[in-house]
Amino acid sequence: MDLTLTTLDTSHGAPDDRKIAEVLATLDGGRHILATLAESELSYVQASGSVQKGFSLDYQEGSLDRHYRSRAEDLPLDRIVRAFQRYSHGDETWREGFDWVHMPHVPQRTPWFSTWIGYLIVLGIVIALIWIWRG
Repeated sequence: MDLTLTTLDTSHGAPDDRKIAEVLATLDGGRHILATLAESELSYVQASGSVQKGFSLDYQEGSLDRHYRSRAEDLPLDRIVRAFQRYSHGDETWREGFDWVHMPHVPQRTPWFSTWIGYLIVLGIVIALIWIWRG
Protein backbone atom coordinates (compact mmCIF):
# COMPACT_ATOMS: atom_id res chain seq x y z
CA MET A 1 0.00 0.00 0.00
CA ASP A 2 1.52 3.31 -1.12
CA LEU A 3 0.48 5.99 1.38
CA THR A 4 1.00 9.74 1.60
CA LEU A 5 0.69 11.75 4.81
CA THR A 6 -0.36 15.35 4.16
CA THR A 7 -1.17 18.47 6.13
CA LEU A 8 -2.01 21.92 4.82
CA ASP A 9 1.56 22.62 3.73
CA THR A 10 3.50 19.34 3.97
CA SER A 11 3.50 15.97 2.27
CA HIS A 12 5.38 12.81 3.24
CA GLY A 13 5.46 9.75 1.00
CA ALA A 14 5.51 6.33 2.71
CA PRO A 15 5.72 7.73 6.27
CA ASP A 16 7.05 5.50 9.05
CA ASP A 17 5.55 5.31 12.55
CA ARG A 18 7.89 8.03 13.88
CA LYS A 19 6.95 10.47 11.09
CA ILE A 20 3.23 9.81 11.62
CA ALA A 21 3.53 10.57 15.36
CA GLU A 22 5.65 13.64 14.67
CA VAL A 23 3.23 15.13 12.11
CA LEU A 24 0.12 14.47 14.21
CA ALA A 25 1.78 16.10 17.22
CA THR A 26 2.13 19.35 15.22
CA LEU A 27 -1.63 19.80 14.83
CA ASP A 28 -2.34 22.92 16.85
CA GLY A 29 -5.92 23.86 15.93
CA GLY A 30 -4.76 27.04 14.19
CA ARG A 31 -3.11 26.84 10.80
CA HIS A 32 -2.34 23.15 11.35
CA ILE A 33 -5.67 21.48 11.98
CA LEU A 34 -5.86 18.56 9.52
CA ALA A 35 -3.71 15.53 8.67
CA THR A 36 -4.60 12.92 6.07
CA LEU A 37 -3.03 9.53 5.48
CA ALA A 38 -4.22 8.54 2.02
CA GLU A 39 -3.95 5.60 -0.28
CA SER A 40 -5.88 7.58 -2.93
CA GLU A 41 -8.27 10.52 -3.12
CA LEU A 42 -11.12 8.19 -2.19
CA SER A 43 -9.41 6.00 0.44
CA TYR A 44 -7.93 7.68 3.50
CA VAL A 45 -7.99 8.27 7.22
CA GLN A 46 -8.03 11.87 8.43
CA ALA A 47 -7.65 13.59 11.79
CA SER A 48 -8.83 17.12 12.50
CA GLY A 49 -8.46 19.14 15.66
CA SER A 50 -5.60 19.90 17.99
CA VAL A 51 -3.41 18.25 20.57
CA GLN A 52 -4.87 20.53 23.28
CA LYS A 53 -8.61 20.06 22.53
CA GLY A 54 -8.58 16.61 20.97
CA PHE A 55 -9.37 15.24 17.53
CA SER A 56 -12.12 13.82 15.42
CA LEU A 57 -11.29 11.01 13.03
CA ASP A 58 -12.71 10.46 9.54
CA TYR A 59 -12.18 7.73 7.02
CA GLN A 60 -13.38 6.93 3.55
CA GLU A 61 -13.17 3.63 1.69
CA GLY A 62 -13.07 4.04 -2.07
CA SER A 63 -16.33 5.96 -2.51
CA LEU A 64 -17.95 9.20 -1.35
CA ASP A 65 -20.84 7.08 -0.05
CA ARG A 66 -18.48 5.21 2.28
CA HIS A 67 -17.38 8.14 4.46
CA TYR A 68 -17.46 7.82 8.25
CA ARG A 69 -16.63 10.10 11.18
CA SER A 70 -15.96 9.35 14.81
CA ARG A 71 -18.80 10.42 17.08
CA ALA A 72 -16.26 11.77 19.60
CA GLU A 73 -14.55 15.03 18.73
CA ASP A 74 -12.12 15.07 21.63
CA LEU A 75 -10.05 11.96 20.96
CA PRO A 76 -6.56 12.08 22.51
CA LEU A 77 -3.42 12.22 20.38
CA ASP A 78 -2.19 8.75 21.35
CA ARG A 79 -5.36 7.06 20.03
CA ILE A 80 -5.12 8.98 16.76
CA VAL A 81 -1.45 8.12 16.36
CA ARG A 82 -2.17 4.40 16.96
CA ALA A 83 -5.04 4.45 14.45
CA PHE A 84 -2.89 6.13 11.78
CA GLN A 85 0.02 3.76 12.40
CA ARG A 86 -2.20 0.67 12.19
CA TYR A 87 -3.80 2.02 9.02
CA SER A 88 -0.35 2.54 7.52
CA HIS A 89 0.52 -1.12 8.21
CA GLY A 90 -2.73 -2.38 6.65
CA ASP A 91 -3.96 -3.55 10.07
CA GLU A 92 -7.78 -3.55 9.85
CA THR A 93 -8.10 -3.25 13.66
CA TRP A 94 -7.39 0.49 13.47
CA ARG A 95 -11.18 1.15 13.37
CA GLU A 96 -11.87 -0.67 16.63
CA GLY A 97 -12.70 1.30 19.75
CA PHE A 98 -14.31 4.21 17.89
CA ASP A 99 -18.03 4.91 17.55
CA TRP A 100 -18.50 5.66 13.82
CA VAL A 101 -21.23 7.74 12.20
CA HIS A 102 -21.93 7.36 8.47
CA MET A 103 -21.58 10.68 6.63
CA PRO A 104 -23.68 10.20 3.48
CA HIS A 105 -22.58 12.04 0.38
CA VAL A 106 -25.03 14.78 -0.58
CA PRO A 107 -24.37 16.00 -4.12
CA GLN A 108 -24.24 19.74 -4.45
CA ARG A 109 -27.33 21.09 -6.17
CA THR A 110 -27.07 24.12 -8.40
CA PRO A 111 -30.16 26.37 -8.38
CA TRP A 112 -31.63 27.07 -11.81
CA PHE A 113 -30.77 30.78 -11.62
CA SER A 114 -27.06 29.94 -11.26
CA THR A 115 -26.87 28.07 -14.57
CA TRP A 116 -26.28 29.35 -18.10
CA ILE A 117 -29.89 28.61 -18.99
CA GLY A 118 -31.01 30.62 -15.97
CA TYR A 119 -28.81 33.55 -17.01
CA LEU A 120 -30.20 33.39 -20.55
CA ILE A 121 -33.78 33.40 -19.24
CA VAL A 122 -33.08 36.39 -17.00
CA LEU A 123 -31.33 38.19 -19.88
CA GLY A 124 -34.32 37.48 -22.14
CA ILE A 125 -36.70 38.90 -19.54
CA VAL A 126 -34.55 42.03 -19.10
CA ILE A 127 -34.38 42.57 -22.89
CA ALA A 128 -38.16 42.10 -23.17
CA LEU A 129 -38.77 44.59 -20.36
CA ILE A 130 -36.47 47.18 -21.96
CA TRP A 131 -38.17 46.66 -25.33
CA ILE A 132 -41.63 47.11 -23.75
CA TRP A 133 -40.51 50.15 -21.73
CA ARG A 134 -39.00 51.90 -24.80
CA GLY A 135 -41.82 50.81 -27.04
